[in-house]
Amino acid sequence: MNNTWSLEDLYKSIARQWRTLVAVVVVVVGIAVAANFVWPERYSATAVMTVEPITVQSLGSRDVNMDTERVVATSTEVLSLAVEKLPDTTVAELRGSIEVFVPRGADVLEFKFTASDPETAADSVNAIATAYGDQRVATAQGLLDEATANLATRISELTTRFNSLGEDDPIRSSLAVQIESLRAQQAELASSAFYSGSLVSPGVAPADSTKPSVLVFIAAGLFLGVFLGVFIALIRARVTESARRWTPVSPSQLVDPPDERPTAIPHKHTNRPQPQDRLPKSQKSAPGAGRPSRGGQRP
Repeated sequence: MNNTWSLEDLYKSIARQWRTLVAVVVVVVGIAVAANFVWPERYSATAVMTVEPITVQSLGSRDVNMDTERVVATSTEVLSLAVEKLPDTTVAELRGSIEVFVPRGADVLEFKFTASDPETAADSVNAIATAYGDQRVATAQGLLDEATANLATRISELTTRFNSLGEDDPIRSSLAVQIESLRAQQAELASSAFYSGSLVSPGVAPADSTKPSVLVFIAAGLFLGVFLGVFIALIRARVTESARRWTPVSPSQLVDPPDERPTAIPHKHTNRPQPQDRLPKSQKSAPGAGRPSRGGQRP
């Protein structure tokens, strides 16, 4: 049995199941239109912030790794700072709605926040971007405080040693110079200010929703409906063809059909006179009448 179908067979199978195809397309398009009405409205706000390397004298500067900064921008520490400025929200909600991008070749972070309300989207994206800048400053300030504390400890140790030496000890002058240098560094660190970057493009409440139009839903439903309808139509055609081929034969259909050859029509008796009946009575009564003589002539 040949189970392969040609393109012509496929076309004919789909054409025979055109009602199924149309029904599936109508149903899927209807579902797509209904989905357009229940699809929630979503609004996206975008904020752009520059990322500057934080430089602290005596501590050096750190190069900015934008991939690292992108991860830090959505960290729990940053989002926790943003939650403090946003009422009725959680870190998990912010993490599920925020996206951070790094434009190619730029020391810039692009924050994108999506919410069901345009004002919420704008307030949230600005709060997260600001919290990111504050977190960078807080991190640098922590390093500065640690360095200042180390300098104070070192100054205290040298001062104690300086006081323990006699006035004529030559080491006192060297210790005095070191203590003075450390105090100068400590004063410089105490006056340091940090610049982590600026919010060059704050987020504003979007006017348009990111929800696709109804035409997009209809087009998607039409495409999916045709694809699904053709698939179902081919399956139905295949099942129908298989059922037709494997239909059981009844015993009555196994009997040989009657002979349909034409039967001979029986000769119908008529009262038409025979040749001997057409002779005159005088010839009928004479012996040998109606038969030729031996010489080939009639008497």
